[in-house]
Amino acid sequence: MLNALFVRTLGERDRIYVTRSDETAVSWAFPTYGDVPPHDMIHLVVESAFGVTHGFWGWVDAGADPGAIAAWANRMGGRDKYAAFGNDLSELKLSEALANSSWLMNDVSTEILQNQIFAACWEKSLSAVVTSSTELTTQVRTVLRLLASQWGGLTPKGTIQLQFDPLDPHRGFQHLLREVAVQQKAGTAGKRGSRATSRRAL
Repeated sequence: MLNALFVRTLGERDRIYVTRSDETAVSWAFPTYGDVPPHDMIHLVVESAFGVTHGFWGWVDAGADPGAIAAWANRMGGRDKYAAFGNDLSELKLSEALANSSWLMNDVSTEILQNQIFAACWEKSLSAVVTSSTELTTQVRTVLRLLASQWGGLTPKGTIQLQFDPLDPHRGFQHLLREVAVQQKAGTAGKRGSRATSRRAL
């Protein structure tokens, strides 16, 4: 499993510290989005849910250094600026289409969200259009909303740790769903009687 530690520090750039499945490490900084979860965190969730093995996090596990690649891409520009991720970028484009959808917008229905995904895949000429059931779409939104709530509560500094399974992304998403169920149950119990609360990252 790949382990990713997302670190939020108010007033500074946020950082990600990664230990790949082969135990090598990499880290990079990224512009803060405030209370909105980092874009790379959204990538991890959607790639796990939809079984994308060679998306952003698959390439990171294979040895890619996003910080170095982003610096190189900014210098190069153009449509091929992310060629350093590899020759076949179809799943990377697919993961980007998934991550850029309106998961956290409350006024966007599940049907509209699914149509956004299909339209983005069609626009990018992606042959591997994902199958998005209503149940899966709802599960992804539930996980992302919980992560958004956790991320917004990390003040003035805090971390969220997630895992990505490069061989079986679906297995990693099932782990996320179990953690969501645990936290929702704990939250319900807390509302019933206890004033004490604890924050536990997924």
